[in-house]
Amino acid sequence: MDGQKKDNKKIISPKNKNTIIAAIIITIVVIIGIIGYIFSVNNRVAAWENKVYPGITVYGVDLGGLSKEEAIKSLNEKLSGLIMDKKLNVLVGDKKVELSYSQIKPKYDTEVIAEEAFNYGKDGGMFAKNSLIKNDDNINMEAKITYDEESLKAFEEKVKTEVNVAPKDATIEINSGNIVVTPEVIGKKIDEEELHNKLIESINGDPTSIVELTFELKEEQAKVKAEDLNKITGKISGYSSSYKDTGDGRVKNMQIATQIVNGTIVMPGEEFSYNELIGDTTPDKGYEKANTYVGNEIVPDYGGGICQISTTLYRAAMRANLRSTERMNHSLTVSYSEPGLDATVANGVIDYKFKNSYDFPVYIQGYVGGGTASFNIYGNVEAMGGKTYELVNEVHEKYNPEVKYEDDPTMEAGTEKVVSYGMPGYKASSYQITYKNGVEVDREFIATDVYLTTDTVIKRGTKKKETPQKPADKPQAPAGDQKPNQ
Repeated sequence: MDGQKKDNKKIISPKNKNTIIAAIIITIVVIIGIIGYIFSVNNRVAAWENKVYPGITVYGVDLGGLSKEEAIKSLNEKLSGLIMDKKLNVLVGDKKVELSYSQIKPKYDTEVIAEEAFNYGKDGGMFAKNSLIKNDDNINMEAKITYDEESLKAFEEKVKTEVNVAPKDATIEINSGNIVVTPEVIGKKIDEEELHNKLIESINGDPTSIVELTFELKEEQAKVKAEDLNKITGKISGYSSSYKDTGDGRVKNMQIATQIVNGTIVMPGEEFSYNELIGDTTPDKGYEKANTYVGNEIVPDYGGGICQISTTLYRAAMRANLRSTERMNHSLTVSYSEPGLDATVANGVIDYKFKNSYDFPVYIQGYVGGGTASFNIYGNVEAMGGKTYELVNEVHEKYNPEVKYEDDPTMEAGTEKVVSYGMPGYKASSYQITYKNGVEVDREFIATDVYLTTDTVIKRGTKKKETPQKPADKPQAPAGDQKPNQ
């Protein structure tokens, strides 16, 4: 081997060469297959890029394969109609109150729902998207609804009306001094807060679900109980005022107001409001026009005369030592009360109120007839401790009316006619006297009131008297012109 170079190259056998070529071919095929698969996946994903992925449903409405606009249309046509027919039942004992969703005007935001369905899975990678596209399982999406809250409140009121049993107050009747008490009846009512909360928790956008809500009624006690009314043992005060039937609606107005006040029970600590009880004195309630005071003028209006009822009640209440929390005198004096001892009212402006400071209820009995308006107040005679009360007045000043003359050109000079007689004004105070077994033990200042005057108005004539004129003598014809007798 001297002088020759050694050859280190390996000679590949034909067999190994074929193996390598096959491996290369397989690799190329695999790469091509992978590229083809990726290309196929990419095409599939791209084909669904503007569609909702398959299997996505909203309460049974299949949105798969739809564009966003098509999904909105499908939801509006199918889902919105289904929710209107949905029912929700409120069960209370053996009663069922049904809410139809159509009553609360439910509404889906189909654009938002379609957007959520369209975007589902779109934020994943290509292979994740492909997996969702090829998945045979359904993806059920939920959807919220909005509804009219006022309509839901109306349904809640309907439930309360149908299932609640109102309590009945104990009652009292007094005839000829005999007192008869009828016991109260306990009521039942649904818990309003629980009803509202359960309803808003249960209302949903699933048109296929069935919802039934069960409630138990709670006891509701009566405001007036027999044990309270049994404390009333007899009459503790009374007062009457006189009236004349003036021929207008005054007496009728007094009768209506008295009928409303009659039978009123004022519980311990409760405040009585005359205006709250009487309300508006409108014709539809039977009130007629009669004279009322407006400042220092007398003006006919509906309800004229009810101030005599408030005044009579005020006097009876003060005799029971039921103190006023609101009271005002008239602007002018009234015929049925001394100055300082009246109580005027004007709905929405001036009220007469008193508070029951006793630990027993008081019962008011009133009547009008035969020229007399009267109120009697019943309570616990024994608790009065032998005390009686009387409201008295003291006049400090009297203001005499002035005379006002008005010229009238239609009346002859020297003649006069009284249009209206003036009313004197007063400044007077009132005092509450307490008697113990008929003996005065206390005198308490209550208020000082001022009453306006009204002028006496007299019309006097200014028309001048006409002086009768003497007839002119008839002219005589000249003697020469006289005709002879024929």
